[in-house]
Amino acid sequence: MKKKGLVFLAAALGLVFMWQFGPVNARPMPPATAGQSVETNNLAERQFADAVALLKREDFSEAIVAYEKVIRLLPESPIAQDARYWIGQTYLRMGKYDEALSVFKKLLKDYPGSPIVPVTQLMVSRAEQEKEAQKTDAKRSAAADQKVIIEPETGAEFKKIHVLSGKNDVTFGPGVFLSPNGKFLLSQMTVIPLDGQEPFALEAQKGGRGTWSPDGKMAAYYSENAIWIVPVSPESGRPTGPSKKVLDGKYAYQYPVSWSPDSTKIVFPRRDEKTDGDIWILSIKDGALTRLTDDPGYETNACWLPDGKTLVYLTRGTTFEIRSVPAAGGESKKIVGMEVGELHSLSPDGKWIAYKKRQILHLYRLADERDFPIAPPEDVGEFFSWSKDGEKMLFCRSSYEWRSPLRIGSTSGGPSFHLARNFELWPFRQFWTADSDKIITLRASDSQFVMIPLSGGEPIPLELNVAFKEKPKPLFLSPDQKYLLFSIELENGNENLYTVPVSLEEPGTTGPPVMVFKDWDRRQVLSQSSWSPDGRKIALIHKGDLWVTSSKEVKLVQLTMTSTTGATGGGNPLWSPRGDKIGFVSVIKEDDRKLMIISASGGEPATPLSRLKTFETWCWSPDGMALTIISDNKMSHIPLDGGKPKEILDLEGRGFTGRFWDLTWLPDGKHVAFIGEQEKDKGNSSQIYIVSTKTGEITELAADDKSWKNGLYFSPDGKWVSYYADEFIKTRPTSTIWEVKVDDLIKGKK
Repeated sequence: MKKKGLVFLAAALGLVFMWQFGPVNARPMPPATAGQSVETNNLAERQFADAVALLKREDFSEAIVAYEKVIRLLPESPIAQDARYWIGQTYLRMGKYDEALSVFKKLLKDYPGSPIVPVTQLMVSRAEQEKEAQKTDAKRSAAADQKVIIEPETGAEFKKIHVLSGKNDVTFGPGVFLSPNGKFLLSQMTVIPLDGQEPFALEAQKGGRGTWSPDGKMAAYYSENAIWIVPVSPESGRPTGPSKKVLDGKYAYQYPVSWSPDSTKIVFPRRDEKTDGDIWILSIKDGALTRLTDDPGYETNACWLPDGKTLVYLTRGTTFEIRSVPAAGGESKKIVGMEVGELHSLSPDGKWIAYKKRQILHLYRLADERDFPIAPPEDVGEFFSWSKDGEKMLFCRSSYEWRSPLRIGSTSGGPSFHLARNFELWPFRQFWTADSDKIITLRASDSQFVMIPLSGGEPIPLELNVAFKEKPKPLFLSPDQKYLLFSIELENGNENLYTVPVSLEEPGTTGPPVMVFKDWDRRQVLSQSSWSPDGRKIALIHKGDLWVTSSKEVKLVQLTMTSTTGATGGGNPLWSPRGDKIGFVSVIKEDDRKLMIISASGGEPATPLSRLKTFETWCWSPDGMALTIISDNKMSHIPLDGGKPKEILDLEGRGFTGRFWDLTWLPDGKHVAFIGEQEKDKGNSSQIYIVSTKTGEITELAADDKSWKNGLYFSPDGKWVSYYADEFIKTRPTSTIWEVKVDDLIKGKK
């Protein structure tokens, strides 16, 4: 039976963070010119990609050598300029500020007219500031020399058993599995020998979610939306034969398959045209499929008990439950219930279920149904596997962390750079200061606003000195940046909204807060509020409807009634530049989204895109008289007075067949920008493009950054663009693996 799409979407989004990134590529090369062969260009591109990979692993010396090879291949090319810039960046990361300054200043002297100049000038300022401060990151190596870490509550000893460094340090994120004989790790599609030998690919084809069979003679993985099996040697970890596709479907962001104890079957949530999330068993020998569940929720994370007769799995619906079901089929039984959580694994001896409830690790003992919350020390990392006998738990402190770094690019070209590298941010909302030299965004540790100087230095807190028991959550700054909208969460899960006057010169509040909306129910994850251009009103979505309130008091006007339009909700309200209209997305059903425009004073909402089948992204034109949209691979102006739409760009005709988002105008009113894919479902990167609305010329920004990007924010002077990326960032020199006895972890716990 079909599942509710939103339930599966939530599961898929939770899993996207486990996906293995492909190789990072260098910036696009221009066509070969006289004296340059295509082979030399290609070699320089490959060498640049190697240098990027080395820098990502923090193999600094080798990265510099690799960048120097690029320069020798094409000394005066744009890619050589980029290589010189990244040598300076590498020295900056190493704390060698004099060397970095020397490289940056020589680059400015030798190439004064290059697009790389703006970002290089900024790096000179940052290097000078960091040289003056001479700060060290003490936390980075705090646990580097510790061999034993004691958990304070129980006294349990976590012993370091492996250190992964250099080329072996590739344990990106969750989804790392220990081989049955304890000789190898399997991280996505990379086999990592624990005896210090170099890692190698499980298979040549691109894939992910690799898992070992219990006998160590096979591995399963996802590739090309299918499930594959490859025979392997337990002793070498290498393939002993070709891979075999065992099931087609829609397998990309699923949890890894689980093997039966005898290595003859796999269990997984089936995803194809017929089913959408039920648990199935597949026989490796004959390909026979057996359905185990047919529940209305979404089931996942199934795994076998050692006797091979029973499985446990997680079901996601309005609540989360861990349930058991006979392998031969039959009624399922609830084991653990929770509001939000995930099932990790069963211990090899069948005594324990490891799961997370609201990000807290728990051990559930099947024999007496006792539940034990576990709080491992931060420096041992995350639980990832069991010892072969099930008596010990293994934890991995990866040197890589999944982050959403704040990145900056110059609109005149050149490479991008990571702002506030040593600080963890949640840069999903960004605000440029009026002088274009700072960005205001959220700090991860406490979800509070901080100002980050482009030239470097510590983030400057924007303190919210308001007297509430609950922690205030900053939402938006007013257009003139003199007021801040924040919310206070209520016991029922809704929020009260307040505005408060602030100063950016002496960062903080300058007066008392004022309530502007009581008991706000935003319901959905879409952006649900927007400040009017004059700062006097705030539009927001409440219980699926569009409302407007004063920014100075509770003065509410309801603009839409979903009960009369048939919509199930709305989102993304956005005021027109004139402040006379509001655009928002009306959701009729999951796959039916309509862009609606309504007068800010009320009335019937209009659907200006009624002639179009779909739309992907939109924004207001600078004069507020039209909409700029991307629909059916075309960028167009749609006049609101009923005039004829004007096509700006045929994106498909220019080679784009992917998805598009974050459409926005630049401050000059002559260019529009968006983030997009060249081809849908081809890789894990997206790029930023600027389009001249007069000539149709397309320019790619931050071409060196191949990460997945979101959010486009242009500085008021139009010189810079900020955005956030999703990627693994190396945050410490090595990864470490720790073990602890289960009995010690639960000692003294009730």
